[in-house]
Amino acid sequence: MQLAIELPDDLGKELLQQVSVNEFVQTAIRKMLLEQQQLKLEKKISEAKKGHLPVTQSFIGVLAGTNLDESDYKKHLEDKYL
Repeated sequence: MQLAIELPDDLGKELLQQVSVNEFVQTAIRKMLLEQQQLKLEKKISEAKKGHLPVTQSFIGVLAGTNLDESDYKKHLEDKYL
């Protein structure tokens, strides 16, 4: 497999000064993949902050129409763990 890449002059000069072009390319690709992974993670975090995660989303409305409030939940926890 062959790959042709156009590089800016300064990057091309840096590449030619490297001891191992193979090592330079591997490092560059690794850096690009890590940056891409970071962008995907940041996007997931951003989406999670905008709304609820899918599991949480599925519970919305489950208790609609009930007369439960925080005190009922606290009582439930006390009964269960104390």
